[in-house]
Amino acid sequence: MFDAPVETTISVPHSREAEEAVIGSVLIAPDLFPVLGLIAGQFYIQRLGMIWDAYARLEQKHMPIDFLTVAEELNDMGRLEEIGGPAYLTALLNQVPTTLHAEGYAEIIKAHAIRRTLLSAANEIARMAFDTSLDANDLLAQSDSALRKVGQSAEQKISTSHEIAGEIYDEMLERGKQLASGKPLVFDSIATGLMDVDRLLDGGLQPERLYIVAGRPGQGKTSWMISTTRHQVVKLGKRVAIFSLEMSKKQLMRRFLAQDAEINASKLTNGVLGPEDWEPFIKAVGRMGNSRLYLDDSPSLTPTSLRAKCHQLERTYGLDLVVVDYLQLMGAGGGMRFQNREQEVAYCSRELKLLARELRVPVLAAAQLSRAAEVRADHEPQLSDLRESGAIENDADAVTFIWRPDQSVNISRFKVGKNRDGQTGIADLLFNAPLTRFESVTSRQVDLNQ
Repeated sequence: MFDAPVETTISVPHSREAEEAVIGSVLIAPDLFPVLGLIAGQFYIQRLGMIWDAYARLEQKHMPIDFLTVAEELNDMGRLEEIGGPAYLTALLNQVPTTLHAEGYAEIIKAHAIRRTLLSAANEIARMAFDTSLDANDLLAQSDSALRKVGQSAEQKISTSHEIAGEIYDEMLERGKQLASGKPLVFDSIATGLMDVDRLLDGGLQPERLYIVAGRPGQGKTSWMISTTRHQVVKLGKRVAIFSLEMSKKQLMRRFLAQDAEINASKLTNGVLGPEDWEPFIKAVGRMGNSRLYLDDSPSLTPTSLRAKCHQLERTYGLDLVVVDYLQLMGAGGGMRFQNREQEVAYCSRELKLLARELRVPVLAAAQLSRAAEVRADHEPQLSDLRESGAIENDADAVTFIWRPDQSVNISRFKVGKNRDGQTGIADLLFNAPLTRFESVTSRQVDLNQ
């Protein structure tokens, strides 16, 4: 004889007691409202979420939160009877054990909200897993993205002006102490290795910022990014991931080796080295091979797959810089629908900016320009020349351009056309064509004078 199966009911994670206690605590002590850091969507019980929304609306209007104002606000929202009328508000006041534990009750609410969000993400992942039309790699990337969003929602915290001003004060005080002690200042920026460019960019590439380097085909966007990346991984020991949608990993590495060994790039392309080339070539292979450079040449890179790969690299090795070559070759990915290509590029641009914020590192992306610059007498690019999307200009913290005014000489111009937190201007760069390498005109002049 078999035992009858036991029926189990799994309830959605929530705590009625904690939610009611928080709502009642704020009615008794309104100063708790901004301290608890909750939003209406974190309440599972709908009518309690409505009351919290009323608190938020009163706070926004700079009105006091008390029994009368909350009841009036709910009435204006058309929700007073829906939540149970004034009698329900009175009942909540009487059910508060103590306002001293309000922050603890709020943490219980947040924890249950995270569990519900995680369950929702798990259900979405399960739904995608059953969809055989989805590519397996896309499925993994989207699953990773869904789970990370749960983690991001758990990290939300509103800071006071007092906290942020204090942090800046501490930073400046520490730098003052370093200067007084004779120690060199350490900045978060990553130098490009090109003196005049670093001067325009306030020392180099700053964390959490999106940098665009734009130009017409053949003007040196990729060579410039390889020149700066080589400086960062070889000279500074930085951890850099470069994603190329245009060139293969071997093509990229040949460029890096040619620049580092100071060997004509065509020799590596043709596969023929002279006797004098082997020693510098072997040394360059050792330097680049031991560097912390990570290369990806997936031609179908999407913002979702890029984010997943970057987070994996960050967890495994750490990351200091992300490079994408180039923006307009990215696609949004399967399942995403846009009215036109401009909207799709705008989506990719915005995702790159969000990635910089998430990883807290600079993101450097190449972008294509329209032909408009070619018809100008001086060929100087403008922000309006950014191809396919004006959103690139809006999302980027800095938009830079590279071009050669005179094709008969090896001088290129580097222009900072937009810099959200700094100066704009133009610097001349020397393009060493045999090495496909950019060099600072200033540093070259210094070398010649020594």
